[in-house]
Amino acid sequence: MRLALERLGAKGNRRQAPLTHKKSPPDQRRRRFVQEGQVVVEHHQSSRTAQRLTSPQSDEQGEEISRLRNLLKIEQRRAEDTQRELSDANVQMRTLETHLVHEKLHVTELKTKCAEIEQALLEAQVQLSRLREEAASQKRTVERDVIAAEAPVVKKRGPGRPPLARKPETRTDDQEPVRWWKD
Repeated sequence: MRLALERLGAKGNRRQAPLTHKKSPPDQRRRRFVQEGQVVVEHHQSSRTAQRLTSPQSDEQGEEISRLRNLLKIEQRRAEDTQRELSDANVQMRTLETHLVHEKLHVTELKTKCAEIEQALLEAQVQLSRLREEAASQKRTVERDVIAAEAPVVKKRGPGRPPLARKPETRTDDQEPVRWWKD
């Protein structure tokens, strides 16, 4: 029992243990109780006799382990390829999003330009209609002036007398041209 307690790391029992029992083989280490926050890791080495006994199984296990390692390497390569493709797709997606934003900005610029052009066109149409109205009113004014100029002028004579009528002037635009050349 003392030896068992000594192996488990009982501090008080070590002093009482005989000197012959204190010496342990070099393979055995003293065990301590784990304190809070500590993790004790022990590595066990298998003996050569155990390795010799399990050698036929270890060949099969070795083949299985190498096959599993190869499968693991293949899966790691696939994971790396997939990760690379994913990062490439993310880069391409960011590039396309950037292009989309640029195109949206271009569309908004074009829409504002179209709105400005439409506004200028409406203003030009309003101005054109105003100028047409002015031209029509000036034409009417000119026609009135021409009609008034062609009308006979009536001179008034004093009060109680009828006005004198003016004779319309005859124009000589209907005369034939004089021939000055010889036939």
